[in-house]
Amino acid sequence: MLKKLSLMLFLGMVLLFAGCKGDQGDVGPQGEKGDKGDTGAQGPAGPAGQDGEDGTGSGSLPLLLSVGKDTTYAETGGYIVALDELTDEALALLDKSAILVYIKSQGVYWPLPGLVAFEEGVSNFTFVHGVDETDKYFFVELLAVNWSEDQETAPRRVFEDLRIIIMPTEELTRKRQDINYKDYNDVVSKLGLTDKDLKIVSGNKQLAFKKK
Repeated sequence: MLKKLSLMLFLGMVLLFAGCKGDQGDVGPQGEKGDKGDTGAQGPAGPAGQDGEDGTGSGSLPLLLSVGKDTTYAETGGYIVALDELTDEALALLDKSAILVYIKSQGVYWPLPGLVAFEEGVSNFTFVHGVDETDKYFFVELLAVNWSEDQETAPRRVFEDLRIIIMPTEELTRKRQDINYKDYNDVVSKLGLTDKDLKIVSGNKQLAFKKK
């Protein structure tokens, strides 16, 4: 009997203390930040990405091409430059682009079509350009129209450089009033082109005779 009374008294005290809840005290100050743990081991490398598609070969426009020092062809007095192995997209872009051509002779860039003075004489050049959708190339061909020498065939001319600027037609129209297109230096300056943008190309004599 005494044990039962003691047990009941103990349970009653437990319930009494459980039902009495005092006010919650303030939150204590934050403890100091612990030292940074060691860096974990690097995870395994992810799978390699897929290769990107090949470029078109035409580069972004405007495009600045340079041939360097060369000689016109003895057989025709002309010259031809080509960009080959182009995609259909690049061909379509180049086919509707504006083309500017300059021959450098005696330290001066001469705009074409027009007269070009060389040490040995003067030649009048024009040029044509286009694309070949079958063989996937773009070309610019210089044609000698007339010359100062008294001879039937066009003389060979040595030029210091031949530069070709390819730009979107709409950009040519938009900037027409702002640029002196007969002045090579003004053109490249207004288009923001420098020698760092040069794409070095070579003449294509074989193509010149293939087109005949």
